[in-house]
Amino acid sequence: MDETRYFPNKVYVTKDSENLPMTQKILENTGHLPVEIILDSRELIEDVLMSRNPVGEGKKLLLVTHQRGGYVKPCPCTPKYIGCNYFIINTELNCPLDCSYCILQLYLNNPLITIHANTSQLYLQLDAFLHKNRNRFFRIGTGELGDSLALDHLTDRSSELISYFADHPNALLELKTKTVNIKNVLAHEPPGNIVIAWSLNSEKIAGEEEIGAPSVHNRIQAARTVSQAGFRVGFHFDPIIHYEGWEDGYGEIIDDLMAGIDKDKIAWMSLGSLRFPPALKPVIQKRFPQTKIIYDEFITGKDGKLRYPKPLRLRLFQRIFSDLKKAGGGEIPVYFCMESGDVWKNVQKKTPRSKKEVEKLLTLPLGVNGF
Repeated sequence: MDETRYFPNKVYVTKDSENLPMTQKILENTGHLPVEIILDSRELIEDVLMSRNPVGEGKKLLLVTHQRGGYVKPCPCTPKYIGCNYFIINTELNCPLDCSYCILQLYLNNPLITIHANTSQLYLQLDAFLHKNRNRFFRIGTGELGDSLALDHLTDRSSELISYFADHPNALLELKTKTVNIKNVLAHEPPGNIVIAWSLNSEKIAGEEEIGAPSVHNRIQAARTVSQAGFRVGFHFDPIIHYEGWEDGYGEIIDDLMAGIDKDKIAWMSLGSLRFPPALKPVIQKRFPQTKIIYDEFITGKDGKLRYPKPLRLRLFQRIFSDLKKAGGGEIPVYFCMESGDVWKNVQKKTPRSKKEVEKLLTLPLGVNGF
């Protein structure tokens, strides 16, 4: 496996975070790098935003600071499509990988790789949230605004979270990544309510569009190692991208995946096609002038995002879903990320009536949603 790990060019620490345990751990793990203590991060962020390539420059710098708002939030699924009742923990912002299609290039007004170090507040908020809702079950993940494991060699965040959720059975934690940074995960006995998940694509798309990420084969090998250690694993084919030869490209990955992973250890898979706000297109054109993925045919969806026309999305989903079943994945729960009931019905011959039904589809087979 490719063990390349991210290190910034410089570490900035806000004064109010300097003495926190998480900060001290990060500084120990980046001890060879220059560090600057700053009173406020706003001027630094503004300077980076004024550069010619704010996203690229921001990836070279690490900011350690406080989370000023809430850590735990509902996933911002659009109400126009069927969601999955997912909650997110925003422990980090931005990602050291550089995927051409990444929506974070547009969404965040802070381009720096940012770690929130006030973890005592995280666990106080989780305690209150899970206690208040102790009679229901939650799926919670950390991979919405950054990669769950890309910074784990600096933070050991996965160890903290795995230990915490092992003692809170009314929630399931998903750590989602494109990396093979699994050393800290493997140091734990696997609780039943932890899923380590990988974003997958065809090798062609990964090589051309997911800059800095390990090969898809290496991600699958990491997933195999984790599953053999006893953890449940998940996989997200998202975004599925249309190109000449996509059928064989995704088919080869599915064959590799299903031959290498015990299907009983696979908690779920998701399928989602390429989609992006119109304002992201010029950002991609400027930062990735070689890419071709934004020049296919797109329509404006109910959520205002550009996405493939429904007939093309159905072709993509039907073929990949069929390949998964043929490769032995017929019993694995598969869900669609931000798709309509028509897509569910056309591909899986069933349509969930609500996001709660999707949640049950994903958690009941795991035996962790017995409330």
